[in-house]
Amino acid sequence: MGDFYKKLRDSLSTFWMATGVSVAVLDENGEVADYFGNPCEYCELIHQEEDLQDRCVKLHVEAGEQSAELGNCYFFVCHGNMVHFSIALVDKNKYVGSVLAGPILLEYPDAAALDAVIEQCKIPAGCRALFLSAMRDVLLVEPRRVYYLGELLYQLIYNILPTESNHQMQNRRRMELQQEMIGEAIHSVKRVNNLRNMQEKQEEELVLRIEEGDLEQAQVLLNDILGGIYFDSGNDLELIKLRMSELITVLSRRIIKKGISSDEVYDIVNEFQKKSANSEDLLEISFELGQVLRRFVEMIASTIHLDTSAIVHKGMEYIHKNYRNEITLEQTADYVAASPSHFSKVFKAEVGIGFAAYVNKLRLDKAKELLRDSSLPISDITQSVGYSNQQYFSRVFKNETGMTPGQYKKKSKNLLPVE
Repeated sequence: MGDFYKKLRDSLSTFWMATGVSVAVLDENGEVADYFGNPCEYCELIHQEEDLQDRCVKLHVEAGEQSAELGNCYFFVCHGNMVHFSIALVDKNKYVGSVLAGPILLEYPDAAALDAVIEQCKIPAGCRALFLSAMRDVLLVEPRRVYYLGELLYQLIYNILPTESNHQMQNRRRMELQQEMIGEAIHSVKRVNNLRNMQEKQEEELVLRIEEGDLEQAQVLLNDILGGIYFDSGNDLELIKLRMSELITVLSRRIIKKGISSDEVYDIVNEFQKKSANSEDLLEISFELGQVLRRFVEMIASTIHLDTSAIVHKGMEYIHKNYRNEITLEQTADYVAASPSHFSKVFKAEVGIGFAAYVNKLRLDKAKELLRDSSLPISDITQSVGYSNQQYFSRVFKNETGMTPGQYKKKSKNLLPVE
């Protein structure tokens, strides 16, 4: 990882110069291997007590390990009442050290805060004035900025990690994010009267999202379903595994119906079943199910572009047949057998403008034809192109052309000079 450490040094030096937050590279034992920043007099005073220095080292190692577990930046307050944040360094799935940022303060220090530190750390009272002066030299950071400083440092390190370590950190981060979302779902289902009925609807919606290749919404739905399964299964790991197995069976059958190779699908399912059977870690199993979902969506997405043009073409046929009447996105999506969100997305991607804009343009184009080529009164033209209100039609028409329908009609008959 020689090249990595060179890039790491450059990144940490830049971070310190840009933010003023000191950073240290620590080995797996918490010993400082490199440092970027100004010496912290406050920490040096703390470390004069050998047992306090040992506590600092132990805390720094624990913070690094927590970061590795989370796959994210880990924030903590030390026994000296200073805020730090730690980001793990991982090599081939092994914790090899961390980057420690800080110390910083979130509010201006006062005597009461220092007195609490002095009492907790058993610092001689005669050192109070010296400690208070050193504490006031610590960098003060607005609380709302601290998260972004941690995220910035994480991204700097994450972007230069070797590919394998990068992948491991990303997976841990996704696991923790998924667990947060599942936790929110558990809290929500506590207020649901008919949980099974809700889960059946969620499963149908999940299948639809997979068939549309919509990974983001599919993952949200999966986490909601898992929240219900967790809650409904009473923390019984084997029952949760069984319910997950039932879910993946339903999904795999629908995937196969979409024309995906059954052998390929069954290989993915069997791989998940083996990992699930050999694991007692619910977080890990849930993440693996999310990975299966991701693979299913990618398989569908690789073929979905073949159907997109047909969906849009069918939708446009429906629009051209029905633009004279009240027509909605939901009606059109139902006609082409797609969800409104999916149809809206593929329609705009294929046509270049959104559904409502396209319908409005079509109506105005038809209105222009009738104003040029027919003797129909404007009130009849209004109705014939799908507008129920002539005043609204006139306003929309003028916004589009800069003229009222009457002015446009006269101009087209050469009764007004052409500008």
